[in-house]
Amino acid sequence: MEHIPEPLFKLLRGFAALVPPRMLDFPSNVPFTAVHNLLLDAILLNPHFEAYPPSREYQATFWKWAIRELEAVAIDEACNGTSESYSGLTIGLSTRTTRSTSAYTPTVYRSSSGPRAAGTAPPSVSYATYLWRTDAYANCAVGPGIESVTLLESRTMIECGTTGLRTWSASLVMAQYLIAHPELVREKRVLELGSGAGFLGVIIASLQQRCLGDGNPESAPALCLTDVNDTVLQRCRDNTRLQCNTSSGHPNLFCYPLDWSDALDVQTRRALHAFLTRVNPDVIMGADVVYDPSIIPALVSSLRLAMSANVDGEPTPKHAVVAYIALTVRNEDTFAQFLRAAEQYLTVEELVLDSKVPATFVCTADMPTEQEVRIMVMSQLNRNTDALS
Repeated sequence: MEHIPEPLFKLLRGFAALVPPRMLDFPSNVPFTAVHNLLLDAILLNPHFEAYPPSREYQATFWKWAIRELEAVAIDEACNGTSESYSGLTIGLSTRTTRSTSAYTPTVYRSSSGPRAAGTAPPSVSYATYLWRTDAYANCAVGPGIESVTLLESRTMIECGTTGLRTWSASLVMAQYLIAHPELVREKRVLELGSGAGFLGVIIASLQQRCLGDGNPESAPALCLTDVNDTVLQRCRDNTRLQCNTSSGHPNLFCYPLDWSDALDVQTRRALHAFLTRVNPDVIMGADVVYDPSIIPALVSSLRLAMSANVDGEPTPKHAVVAYIALTVRNEDTFAQFLRAAEQYLTVEELVLDSKVPATFVCTADMPTEQEVRIMVMSQLNRNTDALS
């Protein structure tokens, strides 16, 4: 697979992440053969999407849209006298996609109650692959020059009583910043709070492994992913172990249960502090972790404990620990409440994100683009840090 022009890469990226076709721009100004070859070689016949396919329902919708748009390009080129007849190619592609979407019935979609009736809800889980361009890493699952994170995710906002089984917009923004600034996590012990389905964890693992080169893989810094929900944590663990993800080869990646409320209880605080002391993070990560005002005291207390050598969370001599917390501002009052609580005990600064930089990852239909994502950098009070340098 050769280098893919940007309009075609955006189409590939949208398909991989299950972006609804109505949110995609079909590259109608690109020659028919280039678009056709991308759809056939990079998507339909790509071994990665055969092994980790988007849901059958999404594929049916995507291919119906793509073939209609492709036929329009062929007609336009024929009318302008810039091409030969491509009817055979579009018919062949249509036949292949029909067979393909019929064949894609992954076991995760099977139900003991039999096939899904027409008109009912789509499957609640599907593989989603998030793509970004890279020229620094050769082992790319989807194609040359393209790095990826693949997750088995929920396709609904809430599943099994939790929102943690899918990826949210703050994780995408935080990942883009880390890809641009890998020095923040490589060669650093990293603790992630509220890891969810594992998107940010796989990103961090790939950045840590990239710096190893041909060195000893056992020297990779520790990466500890945590969540309070057992189902979510198991999904996170499974996703980090997918063979297509570079995280599957990370020798020091661990998934542990962590309940922030333990920081508020004198009976459990000591055990939580002992765990955090063993992890001994240099960097703490969190994305979309302030989803309800009620969890703010527990989250702030957990951050204090992770940064302190003292079980009471008071500032004590310890190596500098920096926390990067990416938050989607869904409610201004909740965001302000979190800042007030954090600023009582921690130094809080905000990263200035360049709004002119194009988004690396694309948001799906149920991620409102008008909601702002802000990244806060936190450290112990009265401690100088070069986190923003």
